[in-house]
Amino acid sequence: MTPEDLYKNSFDGYRQDPPPGVWKGVNRRLATKDFFTPGLGHFNILYVAAVAAVAIAVLWPWSPNVQPPTGNSGDPITIADSSTGGSGAGQTSGAQPSYNENQERDFSVSSPKGNAPQHNDASPKSNSNSDTSYGDTSPDSGVTATSSEPEIQRTMQSAQPMPDFTSAFHASEHQGCAPLTVYLHNLSQNTEYSQWNLGNGETSYEQDLRVTYDKPGTYIIALRSVCGTYAKTSYDTIRVSAHRQAEIAVAISGMTITAEARNTGEASIVWDFGDFTQQSGRRRTHTYQQPGVYDIMLIVTDDVCSDTIIKSVTIKEPEYSLAFPNAIVASRSGATSGNYKTASPENKALFGPKGDIDDISEYSLTIYTRAGKQVFHSTNPTETWNGYYLNELLPRGVYVYKCKCKFVNGEESNVNGNITLLWE
Repeated sequence: MTPEDLYKNSFDGYRQDPPPGVWKGVNRRLATKDFFTPGLGHFNILYVAAVAAVAIAVLWPWSPNVQPPTGNSGDPITIADSSTGGSGAGQTSGAQPSYNENQERDFSVSSPKGNAPQHNDASPKSNSNSDTSYGDTSPDSGVTATSSEPEIQRTMQSAQPMPDFTSAFHASEHQGCAPLTVYLHNLSQNTEYSQWNLGNGETSYEQDLRVTYDKPGTYIIALRSVCGTYAKTSYDTIRVSAHRQAEIAVAISGMTITAEARNTGEASIVWDFGDFTQQSGRRRTHTYQQPGVYDIMLIVTDDVCSDTIIKSVTIKEPEYSLAFPNAIVASRSGATSGNYKTASPENKALFGPKGDIDDISEYSLTIYTRAGKQVFHSTNPTETWNGYYLNELLPRGVYVYKCKCKFVNGEESNVNGNITLLWE
């Protein structure tokens, strides 16, 4: 809005009527102008001149010594211009008075009391062919103004200086993953009110507020602060990225788990296994020391935002077990020795435990004849019996074994049974 528009708006709906006596002066001046304007449609000086010419033509031959008439002072008779109020320089009789139809005249209107601060400003000059201006009726101003005698002085509103105020705000976040919550704090000063445009189709007049952006995109926040007829607007930009749909895949084996992060792209990965142990990398293996329920936390971070996924796992106390064969086939060609753990499954000449051998912390195996004679004893779970005693093949038959062991978790196991010794 320009200062001119501001002045016009202040006169909206206002009309100033001229003082008494104006129209008499206007009509007098119009009549004078019409008289001195030649034409056939009205009485004017042309008719007077014609009558005078006829009279002179008739009377002049009879009065050759006629002198021009004079006034009381002997000066030529003059016709006064009504525009001068009857004073000033005149025209001699018989000649048209000096009259400037395009004379520029100022006209003005006084603004009503109680409006905005005012200043004096000359209105545009009238370029009409008439001495009378019938007013400025611009649609922008809505003001009717009339020139008259005496002239009305126009007083225009002065431009009010811009007040000292500011528009500013602070956003707690500028980028992040959806849904992103942003706290907005209005820092504007010396304002009457402020309006928020949050960039998502919502507006607010609150001083401070919180807004949550659920969808990815770029949002421009605008704060329009108003003081009087002036306004200032400040802006800030919020960028919301798509939420990563990261996943955790877990495989459990006893007290050990293998965790793998999926759908993470090139993001940084940090694991927290819930027992104060942290590791980094896409795939990690971890062994717990105690059974229980643990929350595995996966933290995925890229240049824009971070994402945290939590998955609960239950670690149960392992159920260890041992098993023994019920028969072996001894070789009559000589003693066969070997580690039962690494022996071929087809080797049926060895007797020893099968199962969680690596989890055994204490171990004892003893083999007896049916008469109670001890023929084998070992404290190593990987050591086996081959059917021999003191390098001699024992007779075929049934023997008795007894095994006592303790696992790493403190669990104890006692296994007793019979073993049949055969020859090949």
